[in-house]
Amino acid sequence: MSQEVFAQYAEDVSRVQEFYNTFSFSLDKVPADGGWTASQCLAHICDAEISLSLRIRMILTTENYQFSSWDEDAFAAIKVNRDSRTSVETFSALRQNNLDLLSGLNDSQLQKTGIKANGEPISLIDYVGYMTTHVRNHIDQAVSASK
Repeated sequence: MSQEVFAQYAEDVSRVQEFYNTFSFSLDKVPADGGWTASQCLAHICDAEISLSLRIRMILTTENYQFSSWDEDAFAAIKVNRDSRTSVETFSALRQNNLDLLSGLNDSQLQKTGIKANGEPISLIDYVGYMTTHVRNHIDQAVSASK
């Protein structure tokens, strides 16, 4: 199971890069519904990978690590015109570094749990899988925003 999750996790790097290459001309287009621009989606994906990077390490080193929550809309509003290229490069570097760390873990380590902000426990491997879905959802959102 972990190899499948890792393969999808690694594939996100090329998905994000492909999105950026395809839509770089329209990243700052404000969607009709007033939602995030594609650039903001890329910045959020980057921010989420920063959070994931810390959470992976905390789950591995802290018994019953309690996730801290963060306001994604507030983060997006800090600077609405963040450099998309930097967001993509940072995401890619963090994702590759995390994959390097994760691929060296044994099954027992991958089953260690953290506690989500809502109080639910989640295993490290399940959390990594969840974050792959998270990235793909925001790429879909960014595609819609760019059209």
